[in-house]
Amino acid sequence: MSPVHFCLTTLLLGLAWVSGISARPLARDNSTMPDRLVFAHFMAGFVSEYAESDWLSDITLAHSFGLDGFALNIDESAAIPTQLTNAFSAAESFNAGLTDGSQFVLFVSFDFLHYSTSDPQSVADAITPILDSSAYLVVDGKKMVSSFEGDGMDWSSVASAAGQDLYPVPYYSSGASNAGDANVDGLFSWYAWPGQDTNDVVYQNMTTDVDEGYLTALEAAGKYYMAPVSPWFYAHLPASTGYPKNNHLYSDVLWPTRWAQILSMASASQNLRWVEVITWNDWTESSLISPFKGAEMSDGNYLWSEDFPHTSMGKMVAPYIAAFKSGGTTPTITQDQLFYWYRPTLKDVDCDSTDTVGTKPTGWDMAADSIFVTALTTTSCTVTLTTSSGDSSQDVEAGVNVLAFPMVAGQQTLTLTTSDGRTGSSTGAIEVLGDSCYNGVYNFIVYSGDLTVDGSGSSSSSSGSSSSGSASSTVPSVAASSPVDASSGVPASSAASGVGTSASPSAPASAVNAEASDPIVSSVGTALSAVASSAALSSYAATATGQASAASSSFSVSNLSACLSQCLAA
Repeated sequence: MSPVHFCLTTLLLGLAWVSGISARPLARDNSTMPDRLVFAHFMAGFVSEYAESDWLSDITLAHSFGLDGFALNIDESAAIPTQLTNAFSAAESFNAGLTDGSQFVLFVSFDFLHYSTSDPQSVADAITPILDSSAYLVVDGKKMVSSFEGDGMDWSSVASAAGQDLYPVPYYSSGASNAGDANVDGLFSWYAWPGQDTNDVVYQNMTTDVDEGYLTALEAAGKYYMAPVSPWFYAHLPASTGYPKNNHLYSDVLWPTRWAQILSMASASQNLRWVEVITWNDWTESSLISPFKGAEMSDGNYLWSEDFPHTSMGKMVAPYIAAFKSGGTTPTITQDQLFYWYRPTLKDVDCDSTDTVGTKPTGWDMAADSIFVTALTTTSCTVTLTTSSGDSSQDVEAGVNVLAFPMVAGQQTLTLTTSDGRTGSSTGAIEVLGDSCYNGVYNFIVYSGDLTVDGSGSSSSSSGSSSSGSASSTVPSVAASSPVDASSGVPASSAASGVGTSASPSAPASAVNAEASDPIVSSVGTALSAVASSAALSSYAATATGQASAASSSFSVSNLSACLSQCLAA
C-alpha cells in the first residue's frame, strides 16, 4: 500500500468513526440499573436432528462468548417439542456444573410466520411443558417470551392457557407504536442491518434512528427495550425452495459498528435492558456466530455456507458484553486480540452459468474487496496482512481499531505485533480465489478468524478466546461507521454528527466519478470537507477529554491532523 493510500485509509476510517459520536447524553447513574443480559437468537427449527449433547455443546460455546442465553425461535414443525426438551435438559445440566453463580437461560421466541394470533391455545401448548424448567428465563417473576411478528397477539390469553404469568417482549413490524400496548412488557426490534427497517438494500450507515424511537416510546411507558445486533447478512436461495432470497445487506464493518452503538445507547438509557444477537445459527442468512451445522439440503445453501464458520465473530463479543452490563461506553479490553473476516472471491466474479440462483445478489456492488480487521489492544501494535503480494502493515494505538486491507487472491495471514515485541498470527483456512467461483456459486458470506497475543512474549494462534474484566484502555464511544468504498476498500466519509442521523453517507468515489483514475484519491475532497466542517470532530475532542486520553484511540485528533498533513504533502 502506498503512503498516500495508507494515509487516506487511516483518515477516512477515522472520519467514519468520528462521525458517529452519540448525540444522547453520556452515562446516566446506573446504580439502580436492572440486570442486563445478552442472548442469541437460536433457530430451533434448523436442528431437528440435535441430541441433548449437541445442545450442550452449543450452550458451552455460547457461554464462553459471554452470552447469557438463547432465544429459541420455534415454528410448528414436528421436531420442536423434542428439541425444546433437549435444549432445556442440556441447559439444566450445564447450569448444575457452574460454580461462578452464573446461569445460562432459555426462553421461547414464537415465529408467527407459522403460528396464528387467533389461536392462543396452540401458542400456549408449545411452551407449557418447559415453563417450569429451572433454565427458563424469569423476569420480574414472570416467564419471558418473545416473537418474530405476531402483531395484536393477546398474550394474556396465552398466559391464561399456559397457567403461568408471562413477560412478553415481542418484535412487531409495526414497531415502537406498540410500547403502550398493555399486552407487552417490552419490545424487541429486528432492525439490525442498514435498510432492514424499510425492507430495502441500501448503501448507507447503520444508524440508531429506529432504536431511539423504541427507547423514547418505551421510556415513556416505563418498559424495556431489547436491541438487536448482527454480524452479517447474505441470503442466496433459489425460487424452487419456496422462499427465494437473493440479497446482501451492507455488512462490511457492521459488527464492531453496531456494538459501539449498543454501548453508546445503553450508557444513556437504563431502558435498554437486553441485547439479542441475530443470530446464533441462521446459516441461510449468513448471520450466524457459530460453526455451520446445517444439512446438505436441496436449496444449495451449504455450497456457500458450510465452510464459513463465524465462531471468531462470536468470540469478539465478550469485551462488549462486559461493558454493556457495567454501563461502560467502550469494550473491556484486557488482552491483545485481533478479529478478521473476508469473502472468498472478488465481487466482480461471474458465476451465472453455474450458480444455483443464476444471478448476483442485490447489493453485491456495495461490498468492498477488502480484508476487514478489528483489533482490540491494550497497547500500541502493528497489524500486518501477508498475502501473495507481500506484507501490508498498519500501526494502531491501544483501544478499538477497525481496519481494512486490500483483498488479493491467495492465502491470508494476519499478524499482531505489540510494542514490546509479543506476536500472534493466524492464517485463514479459506483462500481468496480472485476471479474464480467458490463451489460454482456466488458467495458473499465471510470467513472469520481471530488471534490472541499472550503475555509471555511468545506467539499465539487463532485458538485464543475473548475475556472480560477491567479495561486497561478505552477509546471514545462511537455509534456508526461510514460504508467502505465499494471499489477500493476505503470508507466513504460522512460529515453527519450524532447517533441517530439517517442521512446517507457520501457515495463511493467510483459511483460519483467513474472516470477517476484513483477512487481513493477522488474521495479526498469529501474527506477534507468533513475534517473542516464536521461538528463531530469537536464533539470527539470534548468526549475524549472527559473519558480518556485522545492518544488511546488509533483515530485521535492528533493522528487525523498528522495524517491530513501527510496527505497534503504527498
